[in-house]
Amino acid sequence: MAKLVLLDGHSLAYRAYHALPEEMATTSGEQTNATFGFTSMLLEVLEREKPEYIAVAFDLGKTWRHERYVEYKGHRLKAPDGMHDQMRRIQEMVRTFNIPIFTAAGWEADDVLGTLARQAEEQGADVVIVTGDTDAHQLVTEHVYAQTSGFRFREFTTYDPDAIRAKYELDPRQLIDYKALLGDTSDNIPGVAGVGKKTATTLVQQYSSLEGIYEHLSEIKGAMQKRLEAGRTEAFLSKELVTIDQYVPEISLDLEACRTRDFDRRAVLTLFRALQFTSLIERIPEAERESPPPPSLQPEIKTHYCLVAGRAELDTLGRAIAAAEAVTLDTETDSLDAIRANLVGLAIGVGPGTGYYLPLGHRAALPEGQLSLDQEPPTNPHNLSLDEVREWLNPLLARPGLQIYMHHAKFDLEVLLCHGFVIPAVHHDTMLAAWLINPGFSQHQGLKELARTLLGVEMTEITELIGKKGKNQITMDLVPVEKAFPYACADVDMTSRLVPLQVPQLKEMALYDIFHDVDMPLVSVLVTMERHGVAFDPAALNEVRERLHARMGEVEQAIYGHVGYEFNINSTHQLSEVLFDKLGLDKRKSSKTKHGHYSTAVNVLEALEGEHEIIPLLMEHRTMQKLLSTYVDQLPTMINPDTHRIHTDFSQTSAETGRLASLKPNLQNIPIRTDIGREIRGAFIAPPGEYLLSIDYSQIELRVLAHLSEDAAMIEAFQRGEDIHAATATRLFHISLTEVTKDQRRIAKIINYGLLFGMSAFRLAREASLSYAEADEVLHGYFRSFPAIQGYLDGIISEVIQKGYAETIMGRRRYFRVLQENPNSNTGRAEERAAKNHPIQGSAAEIIKVAMIRIHDALHKRGLHTRMVLQVHDELLFEVPEAELQEAVALITSIMTSAMTLKVPLQVDAKVGLNWQEMESIEEFLE
Repeated sequence: MAKLVLLDGHSLAYRAYHALPEEMATTSGEQTNATFGFTSMLLEVLEREKPEYIAVAFDLGKTWRHERYVEYKGHRLKAPDGMHDQMRRIQEMVRTFNIPIFTAAGWEADDVLGTLARQAEEQGADVVIVTGDTDAHQLVTEHVYAQTSGFRFREFTTYDPDAIRAKYELDPRQLIDYKALLGDTSDNIPGVAGVGKKTATTLVQQYSSLEGIYEHLSEIKGAMQKRLEAGRTEAFLSKELVTIDQYVPEISLDLEACRTRDFDRRAVLTLFRALQFTSLIERIPEAERESPPPPSLQPEIKTHYCLVAGRAELDTLGRAIAAAEAVTLDTETDSLDAIRANLVGLAIGVGPGTGYYLPLGHRAALPEGQLSLDQEPPTNPHNLSLDEVREWLNPLLARPGLQIYMHHAKFDLEVLLCHGFVIPAVHHDTMLAAWLINPGFSQHQGLKELARTLLGVEMTEITELIGKKGKNQITMDLVPVEKAFPYACADVDMTSRLVPLQVPQLKEMALYDIFHDVDMPLVSVLVTMERHGVAFDPAALNEVRERLHARMGEVEQAIYGHVGYEFNINSTHQLSEVLFDKLGLDKRKSSKTKHGHYSTAVNVLEALEGEHEIIPLLMEHRTMQKLLSTYVDQLPTMINPDTHRIHTDFSQTSAETGRLASLKPNLQNIPIRTDIGREIRGAFIAPPGEYLLSIDYSQIELRVLAHLSEDAAMIEAFQRGEDIHAATATRLFHISLTEVTKDQRRIAKIINYGLLFGMSAFRLAREASLSYAEADEVLHGYFRSFPAIQGYLDGIISEVIQKGYAETIMGRRRYFRVLQENPNSNTGRAEERAAKNHPIQGSAAEIIKVAMIRIHDALHKRGLHTRMVLQVHDELLFEVPEAELQEAVALITSIMTSAMTLKVPLQVDAKVGLNWQEMESIEEFLE
């Protein structure tokens, strides 16, 4: 007998939405918990049932039930925005699997399912209704079964008539009368007040139906009779509402049209990858025959990829560049270190669909076994002359009005500049644009991911050319030219195609100005800083290293003394046994790891602080170990052997607030509140005949807070030039400025900066050594003293709940999806703290970025030899020739204090010295 499987799309989607974490999302921020859950259930059904026929029903909106009873489902909250978007994705998923969808305006999916089930049964088919709720149980017959998801949403229970009788002690159709009496709180169906499950079951068993109950109402005695009489109208209304209509006029089942058909497996695979359902890919059923390639998400573009082999091809490409409005550039190298990489090849595009590859540094790979460690592979005969290409290309790129596109422009610019090319400012970087549009996941802003999700194009992975990581992986220079050139051409082709998609989106989101005026100009600034690097004296760390090792030895012996024996402090398993078994510390303050032992992470040690003398020793040991491994031992290894300087990598796509990050090495996290941390800074030195100049914004985030909140008291304090922390203390403790103690100023400072990160009374109590009651009162006192700040912070959250994002002064967005849809969840509360911080920290980052761009341009225009070498949070570090010091200080200070006009003045502190540690104020130095 034929079998038709019907899926209740609406209920299954909502079942999945509430069963899986709301945090589930793609790296671009698209919420996917409902889509993932529904897809997982769909795959389960396809695998388990192997249906001959299949269809899915969805709701379309309000139905006749809403007209019949205004309060129907009236208590339900508005569907979250994430659910609306996912319902569209779910229907796209169903269509991609080539499964028919049934809907009917004015009718619920249950009515559509009921009608399809009746018609299928009449056509001689068995029916399985897969649903997320129990409404379909009334439809069960000898040939119609209901499969209902249980507590675990992928686990289903199948109900035939016997199973229904066993569960409810009623026949399936009697469930209508049962629910008419009982009501249904999930749909706001009233039922009869005072009638519970047991009574409803007994009444229907005795009188068969609702009509039978009321025909024999006189036989029912006491209070129940009165309840039934009082609820007669509600009972029959409820029966009307709970009855699934199996005669929807718009629904006509053509069983053959629902036959399970081949689907385009590649299209399904593309959709899975776009949604990042990696774990589900292996569960995609195999199609019976190969399907044609899926249609592209964009109109088909014919490609023209060309390997430039000599002067004739160069001349052809030169004419194309001369006629083009924009060119796209991409480099192929033998290293990810832009400063030290060799240029293997250059790809140039002159529009979507085009790509020209210029091989410059390929080497001919010898057969395995013929290449010894000291033998260099011969030069590949395909290579063009680097000098000739440079001489040919530089004038072409200098044409006024020519726009240049790149993906990850900073890397390619550095490589090209290091090889003598002269590259004008890059107009559009698709990686930076993607980050600005969807901040938060830099590791997935790669060109291949963007091509897959935005263009529907699967690009060749680099591992197909050089192999996977390991001893057998080769570098790009050993890849044959005939394999490298289509790969490189595709890079510039896809970049060219992405630009016209991103520009309208940036403009629509009001992000184009910050992209064009800040993010893109900053690329050239960072390239200049990275190429220049910073001077470093490794010998300055020798004494630091010796003292760290000596102190670590002392701490280790103290730890062993508390335990009674030696153990491996770095083994989390052994340390866990020591803390929780040997010393018997409170296990409730930790949790078990996947390896079965209790966690000894930093937050656990902080929670255990005060329980045993060993805890502060362990925390000190970890701090010293990190200083050694991350800085003291690591920094000397990162000195470039050619320049003898350290070249950090500044990232614009690491912090969602828009702050810059420093990578390889991370120079922004060198601790400066400890003596050893400050000594590490001392290894960064000025070149001979020059000084290091540090100019640091003073309390910039608090000034931004004053500007954004428009708090009169805080604005006045800054405008008067008062010490903001002392001024805050006067209001908190109701004293004059002259009466403020160091401790009171310390508490005020903790609050001022803590509020930027959503500080709670609990955290304030811990950091300020106050009782919880004292901390709570101090916080309330703060908001009484600065009333506009509370309103401003609350306003941010209201705006996020309304729009889904918070934004900076210049419009940089950060999305907070969980806060918008579920503010009371743990993730929602964490996002609330981040949302309050984003406009403040993000705007401060914008101010220093604008300053960096203007300083870079001003130094160049004046012909000064002063160089900006580092940016660390609110501080800029420069190398300044002694003869330029006064001019540089005046110029840089002027630019930094005028980078953005706020309601309060921007101020900076300038210090100078021969190394980054031993510095004095510029005023003292110039005396």
